[in-house]
Amino acid sequence: MSRPFKGLYLQKTGAPFVYSFVTYTPQTKEQMIACGDLAEGEEFLSQVVCDFLLFVSEGILCRALTIDFPISYDDVIVICSRQRGDGVQHEYLIQVIDRGWMHDDQTLLLNDLTAILSHPLWDGAILRPD
Repeated sequence: MSRPFKGLYLQKTGAPFVYSFVTYTPQTKEQMIACGDLAEGEEFLSQVVCDFLLFVSEGILCRALTIDFPISYDDVIVICSRQRGDGVQHEYLIQVIDRGWMHDDQTLLLNDLTAILSHPLWDGAILRPD
């Protein structure tokens, strides 16, 4: 089975709403300027957060990342990061912010995500068939 999001990996951590996310995308503004993905003076949007949301929505839950998706850019923060191996990949500790007023759609989505990430056949990138 091929992976549509090659090189991306997501695992749950011991903390609720906190995930270990591996991607090739640099996170800091300085990293993005250095690699040419962002020009000086342009608004900085964390591509890691965008990658995380896209991977969760389309890669794991098979849902379109539209305005109706229960988790948005503003609901996600990068807690910390580190380079992996030769520095091509980066691992991020990602948190979905629990503001105490999560609505049912957010709770259901995070429960679905937790169920998949907890499944014994989840390999970090895809849920392998039985």
